[in-house]
Amino acid sequence: MARQTTPWKRNSDGLQRTAQQKAVITRQRAEEAIALLLRAHRPITFKAVAETARVSTAWLYANEDIKQRILHLRTQQTPETPITISLREQASNASKDTMIAALQKRVKEQAAEIRELKQQLEVAYGQLTKK
Repeated sequence: MARQTTPWKRNSDGLQRTAQQKAVITRQRAEEAIALLLRAHRPITFKAVAETARVSTAWLYANEDIKQRILHLRTQQTPETPITISLREQASNASKDTMIAALQKRVKEQAAEIRELKQQLEVAYGQLTKK
C-alpha cells in the first residue's frame, strides 16, 4: 500500500519578519555607536564601532552604506601627532651596526651548529641501519 504525501507549504513569514526586525535593530545600534563616538570625540574605526554597537566587524564591512560612512568619517579625523623620541633615547647608528653584526654572527654560528647536527644525525641513522 503506497502512502501519499501532501506537500506542505512552509510558513516562513514569521522568520523573515523577525530577521528583518533584527537587521533594523542592528543597523540602529551601529548608527547610534557612530553618533556616540563622534560626540565623545573618539576615533571612528571599524573596531571601535563594532565594540560600541556590539556587532562584528564583518557585519560592518558587509553593509556598504555603513562601511562607506565609517571610511568617510575616518578620513575626516585629524591625524594624531607622531610620537617623537628624544635624541638621547634613540639608538645611534653605531649601536645599530653593532647589533646587526652580533645578530649576523649568531646566525652564522647557528647555521654551523645545524650543519654539525645534521652530520651527527646521518651518522646515527647509519649506525641504526647496520643493526
